[in-house]
Amino acid sequence: MLVGVSLFCGSVWAQGGEILRFIYCSDLHYGLERDFRGEEDVPADSVSRAMIASFGILEKTALPLDGGVGQGQVFGEPEFIICTGDIANRMQHGVQTASESWTQFCRDWEEYLDRMCLVPGNHDISNAIGYPKPMSPDKDAASAAGIYDMMMSPDTVVTADDFDYAVHKTHYTFVADSIRFVFMGMWPDSHMREWYSGTVDAGEDIPVLLFTHDPPEADAKHFTNPWKPHDINSADKFENLLTDTCSVRSIDRAPKDNWRSLERFLSLHPEIKAWFHGDWNYNEFYTWTGVDGTVSLPVFRVDSPMKGDYSSVDETLLSYIVVTVDAGSRLLTARECLWNPDGAAGIRWGASCTIAL
Repeated sequence: MLVGVSLFCGSVWAQGGEILRFIYCSDLHYGLERDFRGEEDVPADSVSRAMIASFGILEKTALPLDGGVGQGQVFGEPEFIICTGDIANRMQHGVQTASESWTQFCRDWEEYLDRMCLVPGNHDISNAIGYPKPMSPDKDAASAAGIYDMMMSPDTVVTADDFDYAVHKTHYTFVADSIRFVFMGMWPDSHMREWYSGTVDAGEDIPVLLFTHDPPEADAKHFTNPWKPHDINSADKFENLLTDTCSVRSIDRAPKDNWRSLERFLSLHPEIKAWFHGDWNYNEFYTWTGVDGTVSLPVFRVDSPMKGDYSSVDETLLSYIVVTVDAGSRLLTARECLWNPDGAAGIRWGASCTIAL
């Protein structure tokens, strides 16, 4: 299994030693409903199964003639599938439990579980540790613990009852075709940065692709409450999802000093060539230059099948990202793959971006 490889920082290879291929998605939000293909209140598990079915169509589809890696070639079978969290939705307003959502996810994605790479999202972790607003039940760590067990392969399985977010952090790495994939949970806070520095050799000549749930400019509310006793409460509204104390005292302000800490980390690690994230729920390829303009990092934001800013209104815009990597030339192409064109199963290509690694 790929997850076993990742734990030991070992290597996997692309098909035929040529182009490495993977699919990137995020924010599945099991427990929600949406209008889909002419029906109202379609549950997330049905939408996910429709998205998964498109993978079979994709495998037989030629990549567009856009100058990118593998252009014109049939995509073929991906080496792995990456999903950066929010498997479950937060348990509010009658939303099903994280336990139910995790069970549905494992059932729907069974074909791909042995080559999936996951990190938790803010909804998975809030379900586990609590939230400023009431949830029912108050806590259910099933998806957070499930992700941890699947990706970290602990000697003893961590149950939902045993899950301790201070201890059970999902972070891992593997090398595929001379490209290092790094998964740093919610966001590269001080805990994750320390793990990275102790795991990845300084100055190694291997390009790094970074995957988290949050974008570089993580929301203030995701940091630890700066007000004593630094807890999760309805007055302060901080969610304590990240180790670092928030540098501002209101969730409505921009935590620029926290972002600066990230910027300094990225400046010290030029081997990090690209960042992939979810959370903001629409497709976008952009460059993050930091608070003070000291970095220039390509970033790839992905859509959500249930909460897309645009695709929740227009389902023909539903998309995930298809990535091809040529390790020899050190080029990566990310392509927006619209998997529900005309409100039916199919593949249409959207935006495309090629970067040097």
